[in-house]
Amino acid sequence: MPKSAALLCVAIALANAGGWLFDLPLLISIRPSLPKMVPASALLVFLAAVSLACQARRRPLRFAALASGAAVTLSALVMLLGHLSGLPVGPLLASALGTQSAASLSSLFSSALYTALGAALVLTVLRRWTVGAQSMAMGVFLVSLLNAGGYFFRDTFLFQVLPGQGVAIPTTIAAMALATGILFLRPRLGIMAAVTGRTPAIRIARRLLLAAIGVPLLLGVAVTLALDAGLYDAGTALPLLVWGTIVAFTVIIWRLCLQLHAVERARQRAEAGLRRTMQELHDADGRKDVFLATLAHELRNPLAPIKATAQLLGRVGASDNAQLQRMSGIIERQVDHLVTLVEDLMDVSRVRSGQIALERAPVDLHAVIGAAHEQVRPLIERRNHACRIDADLQAVWVLGDGKRLVQVLVNLMNNAAKYTPPGGQLRVTLRADAGQARLAVHDNGAGIAPALLPRVFEMFTQAELTPERAEGGLGMGLALVKRLTEMQGGSVRADSAGAGCGSTFTVTLPLANATSAKPG
Repeated sequence: MPKSAALLCVAIALANAGGWLFDLPLLISIRPSLPKMVPASALLVFLAAVSLACQARRRPLRFAALASGAAVTLSALVMLLGHLSGLPVGPLLASALGTQSAASLSSLFSSALYTALGAALVLTVLRRWTVGAQSMAMGVFLVSLLNAGGYFFRDTFLFQVLPGQGVAIPTTIAAMALATGILFLRPRLGIMAAVTGRTPAIRIARRLLLAAIGVPLLLGVAVTLALDAGLYDAGTALPLLVWGTIVAFTVIIWRLCLQLHAVERARQRAEAGLRRTMQELHDADGRKDVFLATLAHELRNPLAPIKATAQLLGRVGASDNAQLQRMSGIIERQVDHLVTLVEDLMDVSRVRSGQIALERAPVDLHAVIGAAHEQVRPLIERRNHACRIDADLQAVWVLGDGKRLVQVLVNLMNNAAKYTPPGGQLRVTLRADAGQARLAVHDNGAGIAPALLPRVFEMFTQAELTPERAEGGLGMGLALVKRLTEMQGGSVRADSAGAGCGSTFTVTLPLANATSAKPG
């Protein structure tokens, strides 16, 4: 925009100079009866265009822009003071008498406009008073627009401030172009920031501003053309213009109000979503802190007996085989616990990054129960639990990854054993009906509080550590259970009557069809 405005102004200035040089009235005043654009005004336009073009470059020529802008300001100011003081300057005197020549000064109104434009260009170069520069440019644009309207509507007041001389049409067009270029030199700063952004409110403001400028002009043109055509007299024109403006702005503002209402509703929904997200992030951060504390606790638990056992090994003689075997068992169990923790962490990472690949094949859930029970048996025995298997006698085939299904059941049984006080009751059931297999783990342990039940399958969610739940955990097992089950086309749910009432976890998987159910 600034470069185009500068190019237009240079073209106007050169055309005016050519008009005076070759005596072409069309390039001087458009029509012989209208005020002429004198060479002094053409010079102001040219210098202002140079300043604007120097600032519009990717690498601005600040010194040249400042020098040319200052030249515009000083030249226009001298002419303005000459008009105001009434000094008997030859060209000024001649123009005051109604004659214009190549030596005539710019009119009073033109001098005032270009004094403001030159000052705006200087302030823009200095970058300190952007708002002031843009305000001056906006004022020049609006006054020039009003002046151009005076030509169109044949109102000579604005362009004939002095007898026989006023602001010529080329001078007015150049002033509007320069003002527009100055406004768009810093479109993201100052008063222009209100109409050049991309937010919904700014888009609405931009449309309203365009309507404020365009609607009166278009209605004025329409009313004037109708008046010239003799459709009504001058007394009717003004009421029609006022009524048309009222109707147009009522419709425009009404539509914009509806858009503002929609924007406000969207903003409220976005704020509500942001609040929910912030709360979720806060909760996740709290679970992360609990997870880190639990991880430290879980890692310390096996490391302490490993360290103590290693120290004791240094004092026990090699002949004491029973003592060595007991110590070896302690180290093995604790190392197994550490390996399980690390494997859970790795599985969580693989699940979240989508790196787990499942092997789909017919699997008998009886075999899954047997393999899982073998893995959990040491924990069940240490906790002195009674574990009962209640499954259909006939084979129950599903299409899935046998290893991952064993991992799912191991996690559920481990969870039940950890949350059940010593001497508790565990029961694993397997039923097949309606094309689905239901594998459930029941316990009579600590149960699940109602507040925790909806979040029990979220990552790092767990109940508080208690003396009865000495085995601990990282809060990742149930999240892995849910993800691994869903990856195999199944689902899992948790049920509990409340704290102290035990809990039941049920895994539901689709049964394999007849052809895929045949082993081998």
